[in-house]
Amino acid sequence: MDIKDFEALVAVVESGSMTSAADRLQTSRSNISRRLKKLETELRVQLMRRTTRRVELTQIGIRLYEHAVKVMQEFTAMEAVVRDMGRALRGHLRVSVPIGLGQLVLAPALLDFCKENPEVTMQITFNNRIYDLLEDEIDVSIRVANSPPDHYVARELSAMEWVTCVSPDYLENHGTPRSPEELPTHALVTPPVRNNRLIMRFISGDTHHVVDLQPKLQCSDMNFLKQSVVLGNGIGVLPYYLISDELQSGQLVRTLIDFDPDPKMWGDKLYLITAPNLYPSQLIRTFLDYIRTLFSDDGSIGAILKNQNP
Repeated sequence: MDIKDFEALVAVVESGSMTSAADRLQTSRSNISRRLKKLETELRVQLMRRTTRRVELTQIGIRLYEHAVKVMQEFTAMEAVVRDMGRALRGHLRVSVPIGLGQLVLAPALLDFCKENPEVTMQITFNNRIYDLLEDEIDVSIRVANSPPDHYVARELSAMEWVTCVSPDYLENHGTPRSPEELPTHALVTPPVRNNRLIMRFISGDTHHVVDLQPKLQCSDMNFLKQSVVLGNGIGVLPYYLISDELQSGQLVRTLIDFDPDPKMWGDKLYLITAPNLYPSQLIRTFLDYIRTLFSDDGSIGAILKNQNP
């Protein structure tokens, strides 16, 4: 089958007649008719019932038309990919990233990408919720989750380590917890939980510890939570990438080092997510490669994450 045969079928259905389809495709009516007959002969089915005034699809014709539309869309996208090869990147890119990761870690890289591609415009959203990419018109999303959302294409960027951390001043004033069971006597700073109640799970070897806690402070903005912990407001459970500098400088220290927070409580992996598309634009493909490079072992972000505990 020829792509031009599908094009003729779609044109006839959408324009309502062979004459209109011929005008639309700037060809002759006889050429349109010949292509439709060719399709019917190759498939050994009747696709249309022809009258003097209009063309009516058979049930098989309806199904083939639906597939033909998809084929034409993919072919158009593929042509765009080939056409864009070798050209400077251009177009509009819509990206959604988590607040803390986006502002503290990804922001310099996003700005560099924008600066290096002057013909690209970008819309960047800092938000922790998982978007409906199509409904919210997002091209690329980076998200922390235990598993990627269904019906999307997800590429794992990194595992996530959640760290129980605290400022030295807090430990001096309130003492050091020796086990998770002592946490109810301490102030806890965490991402949002339901009903002001957190069932916190810790892992120590083969042993699991479960404690029922009421956080002192909750916020979806990880930057705010980090500052709260640095200022001594409580013990935090925060992603390693967010506090790596503070751990190195001594502003924060690990606590309960023999008890690892269960990473599945807030998400144990970082994903790069896009909507399904057999032929993404050169801009999106280049941006995806750029992000994956950042998170590789030799990338600027990958170098930070290499120091996470396994």
